[in-house]
Amino acid sequence: MTRTTPPQPQARPAPPPVPRPQACAVRRTCVRWQRVVVALVVACCGRAAGGAGGEVWFTAPVYNASVPENALGNTAVMSDAMMGVFLTHPALRVKYRITGGDDRNFFKAGRRVVGDFCFLELRVRPDNHDVLNRESRDQYRLRVKAQHRRHDGTKEDLPGAVTEVVVTITDLNDLSPFFMQDSYSVRLSEDTPLHASVGRVKAEDPDQGLNGQIYYSFQEPTSVFAIHPTSGVVTLTRPLRFLEQARYELTVQARDRGRQQPGRWLRPAKLYVNVTEENVYDPQILVTKLPESVPRAHLSVVAIINVADQDRGRSGEVRSLEIVEGDPDRVFRVLDGSAANEFTLAALDTIDWSESPFGFNLTLKATDGGTRARFSYKVVRVAAPPAPEEEAIFPQAVYDASISELAPVGSRVVQVGAWLPGAQRRVQFSLAGNKDGQFQIDAYSGVITTAAPLDAETLVLYTLTVVATTPTAPATLAPRHQATAKVKIHVVDANDNTPMIVAPQGVVRVEEHKPAGVWVTKVRAQDYDSGENGYVSYSLANADDVPFTVDHFTGEVLTTRTLDYETERRVWRLLVRASDWGAPFRRQSEKVITVHVEDVNDNRPQFERVDCRGYIDRSTPLGSEVFTLSAVDFDQGNIISYRILSGNEDRCFSLDPTSGVLTLTCDLHDLMVSERVLNVTATDGQHFADTLTLSLQLVQHQNPAVDAWATLSCREVDVAQRLAEQIARAAENNRPDDSLSLRSPPPAVLNLHAPQLLQMPLEVRVRENSEPGTVVLRMGAVDEDEGYSGHLVHAISWGNEDAVFAMDMHSGALTVAGLLDRERVARYNLNLTVHDLGSPQRSASRQVAVTLVDENDNAPKFDKPAYSFFLPENVANGTSVYELRAHDPDEGLHGVVTYSLVTDTRDFRLDPVTGRLSVAWPLDHETHDVYELRVAATDGGARSAHAYVTIQVANINDCPPVFPEQRATAVRVPEDLPLGALVTLVTAHDPDSPRLRYSLLAGHEDMFSLDEDTAALRLAARLDYETRPAYNITIRATDYGTPPLSATTYVIVQVSAASQGSAGCQH
Repeated sequence: MTRTTPPQPQARPAPPPVPRPQACAVRRTCVRWQRVVVALVVACCGRAAGGAGGEVWFTAPVYNASVPENALGNTAVMSDAMMGVFLTHPALRVKYRITGGDDRNFFKAGRRVVGDFCFLELRVRPDNHDVLNRESRDQYRLRVKAQHRRHDGTKEDLPGAVTEVVVTITDLNDLSPFFMQDSYSVRLSEDTPLHASVGRVKAEDPDQGLNGQIYYSFQEPTSVFAIHPTSGVVTLTRPLRFLEQARYELTVQARDRGRQQPGRWLRPAKLYVNVTEENVYDPQILVTKLPESVPRAHLSVVAIINVADQDRGRSGEVRSLEIVEGDPDRVFRVLDGSAANEFTLAALDTIDWSESPFGFNLTLKATDGGTRARFSYKVVRVAAPPAPEEEAIFPQAVYDASISELAPVGSRVVQVGAWLPGAQRRVQFSLAGNKDGQFQIDAYSGVITTAAPLDAETLVLYTLTVVATTPTAPATLAPRHQATAKVKIHVVDANDNTPMIVAPQGVVRVEEHKPAGVWVTKVRAQDYDSGENGYVSYSLANADDVPFTVDHFTGEVLTTRTLDYETERRVWRLLVRASDWGAPFRRQSEKVITVHVEDVNDNRPQFERVDCRGYIDRSTPLGSEVFTLSAVDFDQGNIISYRILSGNEDRCFSLDPTSGVLTLTCDLHDLMVSERVLNVTATDGQHFADTLTLSLQLVQHQNPAVDAWATLSCREVDVAQRLAEQIARAAENNRPDDSLSLRSPPPAVLNLHAPQLLQMPLEVRVRENSEPGTVVLRMGAVDEDEGYSGHLVHAISWGNEDAVFAMDMHSGALTVAGLLDRERVARYNLNLTVHDLGSPQRSASRQVAVTLVDENDNAPKFDKPAYSFFLPENVANGTSVYELRAHDPDEGLHGVVTYSLVTDTRDFRLDPVTGRLSVAWPLDHETHDVYELRVAATDGGARSAHAYVTIQVANINDCPPVFPEQRATAVRVPEDLPLGALVTLVTAHDPDSPRLRYSLLAGHEDMFSLDEDTAALRLAARLDYETRPAYNITIRATDYGTPPLSATTYVIVQVSAASQGSAGCQH
């Protein structure tokens, strides 16, 4: 039977990850040949399926097919092979069934007949809720059986019609890279070298091909670290500084190289870099002082210094030891010793120790070799050599001085003269403990004077500390040369306080009619002075006689006689005087004390009329007024009331207690008697008047007159007249008295006149070598006031610079008190002041000029004992180095200075007149890098001075930076390299300058960035192979010399296409 090959259906191969047109063409050719071979085999064998036309075989025992992951339902499984069987009989109806390998029921088998060939079609089941995931399972080996379906619907297995289909799940970029851990933490020493590996991050992407190739990058740009784009290795690109930043938090991103799906979430990882302080210990400076200085060339070695550091490696090395403070004139040197980390401290052998009597406090600074160098400081005390006659700095440790509290401001208290070897005039003094600023000290003479008024009542003892320093020395001196002394100043009390009467306060009261000697009050006065100046006695200063006296010592005020309120003064004003016992004059104060005499109820009421007799008609109506009583009381303000003592037992009469009206209250016809006798009295509440008897005869009249029912006649007494006389006498004795308010203070209290200066010279001349105690002039003044107001004290109020003059407070004699120096101060303008001790205090002043006559007593002096200069080795001959200056303050020829170069050298010359030091010969750093020149200055006499000039010849910047690569450096990078990735490192070397500055030239700053310190070249913009496949970058390295030198190199960055599968940077 002739069999025709059915037309082959065109298969749809699964899309490969990367297009490969040539490989696919070759594969299709092979498949076609395979199909031809299978057809020939089937035709030759001529097997027919059993019962249906002969045996049926699959065209291959194993098929390779593929389907993409995440495929939807009914997606066809694609194969390059022609899967299926040939139909050997027209009646053969073939069905396919998957019998194994599909445990999760992902696939279904179908058929499609084309001619005499029944194709096996595998598809993804639509009813399966699971999806194909290559990362979970990338291959399925399906066992497929072909069956014949009879007309009755039953199925019959076809023997041998079994095959295996290997279904490969092709990858889609459906997974993002994920890190093996969310965070990484590393500890990194701050001295980690540049470009060292810090750590490595690791991410996984189960996808295949480019989909599974991972790029690493930092989310935030950083110049301190770099990450390799493919390996994840993090390296250091900038030095670490623990104190600047001890912890870095870096966010690392992982991205695959496949096509990015929109909306994909990328989970970054954290990299924590903890910087450790590697250089932990400070270098320790150990100083061994030599008992005697050891000569070494023009230096004297004074100490051996060892520096130790407990750190390891570079941090334990000693980089340098230098003097950073305490040597402003550079008279000391630090030299290398004979052993490692050993140094010697040496001084110039011509130090003028008189200029530095306290020695030097040198601050040494040791620096270790750590990346972040640590420092330590140590103060080394270099004492001045002992003087031939060693003495204590102060003649005594404690000074006791006293001064009157009357001393005016500027009065001299005491001089504390510190002695330092050969430097008495160079000592500066200061005060400690002078909290209230009551005193001041002259910085050079040590004379302590008053700066404010003193008051012994406030503080009687001041304890001050005097500190002696030198103008050029540090404030803190070592104990051996620190000049300190205690000064105790006793303030001597003077009679400067007036007694103050403090009691009594307000009005004093005393009762009348007390016997003489009754205590009235006590006067109390305060005087803050001490001793007899504070003792107070009392007296009355009233000009008129007063009935009082005061005890001179106790101040008790007593009466001298009985006082009467009604007839005498009721208010007494006592002028009390308090006087101290001071000398030479007493101080006193007065106060008016008001004494009120209080009225006492010492008088009885008295009736104006007595012995009253008369009659009363029995027909007198009830309520009729019979008689009116009248009594008076000599006391002031008393209220009199009346009452019936006897004779009114039947209550036939009524007496009004207030008005004294007697009325009838009964019917007299009922009385059987013919006479009624009433005894009445008057009282002030305390005292009763004598009894007044009223005798009434009871009579019967016919038609009596209305106003004559009763008639009484009495005897008049002189009570009213005596009361009027008493009131008049009281008014006379209590007239206002202003005599005390108009009284003037005593003359000794008033300060009416200012002191008057007598004639004195306005200018005097004194030789500068005058001995202390020499009298310059005497100040004379008078004051017309009395007492303390006329007592005078003298002082120098201002102009006494260095306190070289003194003024006697009482006599006014101006004397020399210190060492005069015309070269320091040639003329003093002194303001001399005289004060009185009155209140308010008055004064008078006069300015006197004191001119000093010169003596030849000074040698020339350089501005500094040592000079230091730097000169480049290419300096031209004749170049001026410095113009030395030496001064001689003397006048005439002794002040003219000439200069000379003591050191024998041809390389420099010194002008003898101007002191100009200049270059005289070509300098060479390699031959002679340091010059120590000794120069001299001589005046017109035999005095001279020397100084040292140190000249360091500096090497010029004559070497440009050098790149190790003489030609261009080529780097290959893929076009999808992440931003911020490190492209390459380009470093240069300069023997003159260890630090270089790098920069980009010729454009490309938009595509690449360059770290100017470390030369790390990073990607700054996206690369595109199709747009530009290569970049030629020019990098310049510039040193920090003067002038700066530079060199350039080239970096060729070749961009490769991402489809080529390469990743990272290749050199």
